[in-house]
Amino acid sequence: MNHWLELILYKARADLKVEASQGYLGMLWWVLEPVLYMGAFYIIFAVAMKRGGENFVPWLLTGLVVWKWFDTSVRMSATSIRMGKGLMAQVYLPKAFFPAVIILRNSAKFLFTLVLLLLFLLLYGMEVSWTWLLLPLVMLMQFLLLGGVSLVAAALIPLWPDLMLVVNNGLMLMFFLSGVFFDTSALQGWLGTLLRLNPMVPVIDAWRAMLLGSDWPDWVWLAWPVLAGALTTLLGLYLLRRFDRYYPRLS
Repeated sequence: MNHWLELILYKARADLKVEASQGYLGMLWWVLEPVLYMGAFYIIFAVAMKRGGENFVPWLLTGLVVWKWFDTSVRMSATSIRMGKGLMAQVYLPKAFFPAVIILRNSAKFLFTLVLLLLFLLLYGMEVSWTWLLLPLVMLMQFLLLGGVSLVAAALIPLWPDLMLVVNNGLMLMFFLSGVFFDTSALQGWLGTLLRLNPMVPVIDAWRAMLLGSDWPDWVWLAWPVLAGALTTLLGLYLLRRFDRYYPRLS
């Protein structure tokens, strides 16, 4: 187990170095990419459409940063096994290795983005709160969720490539129903309950509560993404082990 963990860490670190060396700006792109990403949505919703009121900008950017970590990890993990066919042909690796490298690599880049977000919040006038100390715990919960969904996607897409359309459209639907652009707590009744079945809703709400409201997260609602993360992780690991010897033979 320690051997595979060391190999995953080594591969993730090596991939980050290669990615940083491919462009003239190197690691600066890890800063520019999230800035451009957040800037585009800020211009559309805060400037052009003039949505939101006080503190809408940090509220929006917090949701975008948290969502992008989840979205990018799942999309890239879905194709990780097919992208690793060359390596599979040379040496045996448990197939969970490939999405694990993607997840770890994107998590490292997320930390860069999170630092930028925290700096922005301070410059915007937000005060540091003791609730910021809870960030690693909620980060771990989100890591479990995105890890589980990524493993399931990585296991299924090589077997049925057409499912990539379902993944892409499913993530787009989750994006618009995750409360990135609106407050899900304002929705009452069955519609509000239905939306909160999206496990990313309580995760995003928790980040906003801690960073912007200096409030405790809703631990009861956070039990849902933790449960979803645990179940999808077990399912993903089972599927990857079940079809382990089949993946290298796929065209």
